[in-house]
Amino acid sequence: MRKPTLQKRTASLEWDDLRCVLAIARAGSLSGAARALAVEHSTVFRRLNAIEKRLGVKLFQRTRGGYVPTESGEITAASASVMESQALDIERRIVGADERLSGVVRLATSELFAGYLLPQALKTFSAAHPDIEIEVDAASRIVDLNRREADVALRASTSAPEHFVGKQVGELRYAMYAAPEVIPPTPYNLSELPWLGFAESLSYLAIARWQRAQSARTPHVRFGSLASMMQAAAEGLGVAILPLFAAEYQPTLVRLGAALDQPRMRLWVLSHKEVRNNARVKALSRHLIREVPRVLSARQKIATRGFQPEHTS
Repeated sequence: MRKPTLQKRTASLEWDDLRCVLAIARAGSLSGAARALAVEHSTVFRRLNAIEKRLGVKLFQRTRGGYVPTESGEITAASASVMESQALDIERRIVGADERLSGVVRLATSELFAGYLLPQALKTFSAAHPDIEIEVDAASRIVDLNRREADVALRASTSAPEHFVGKQVGELRYAMYAAPEVIPPTPYNLSELPWLGFAESLSYLAIARWQRAQSARTPHVRFGSLASMMQAAAEGLGVAILPLFAAEYQPTLVRLGAALDQPRMRLWVLSHKEVRNNARVKALSRHLIREVPRVLSARQKIATRGFQPEHTS
C-alpha cells in the first residue's frame, strides 16, 4: 500500500490538532497540556495518537522525564506557535475595536489582591456597568496578557512589562507578622526567627529575596502562595513577611516591629496595547486606576496594634 501523500496527510489537520501539539511541547507532558487546553488527559492522549497516525510520523519521544519533541514535533510546534501568534493578533485587534459596554472582561491578579483590594472597587464598577461581567483569575501563576489569558491585570512588579500599557497605582509595604504564641522574647535575632519560606515559584519576589538574606537557615516550610503563607502564620506555624494591606486585617496576626522601609513593590493596572481601546477594558482599567489607590492607601495606614520589640540584625 502506498503511503498517503503529504496533501492527503495534512488535508484534515485542524487548528485544534496544532494547538494540542504546541501545548504538549510547551508543557512537556500530557497532563500539563490537558490543563492548558482545559480538557481531560485522555483527550490529549487520543488526539496526539490520531495526529501522529494521520501524519505518519512520531512527534514526541516518550521518556521518563516527559514528552520530548522529535524533529518533526519541533517543526510542527514552531509552525503552530506562529499560527497562534497570528490568531491572537487578529483577536486582539478585533477585541480592541469593540465599543460595546457589555460582555466579559477577564481580570488577572493574585489571591491577596482579589480578596483585600478588589472587592470594593469591583462593587462600585458593577453598579455602574451592570452589563459587563468580570472573570477574576487569581491563580498564583503569572497570567500571559500576550496570549489573551486575561484582558486586564492588577500586578505587582518593579516596572510595567514590555508590550503592556498601564499605570502605577500604588506601592506595597511589608512587615513581619506572627501569631502571639510564636513571638520571640526580646531582643531577638532576625536570622534565628522561625521563618516561613517561599517556594521556587515565588523566589523571584523582592520579599522572598529579603527573607533569604535575613535567615541563617533554610525554612522548613515553604509556600507558593502568599495567601496560604498568611493563613499558616495566623495559625502559629512561623514568622512571615507579608503585605500590610492584607496582614493588618488578620485578627490573629501580630506585627513584629514597624513596617519595613524595604523591600517595596509597585502595583500596576495593565492591559495589552492592542486591547486598551476596547470599551470594556478601558472602562475597567480606568475604574481600577481611580479606585485601587484609595483602597490601598486606606488599608496600608499603619495601625497602632502590633508588637514593638527590640531586635538585632
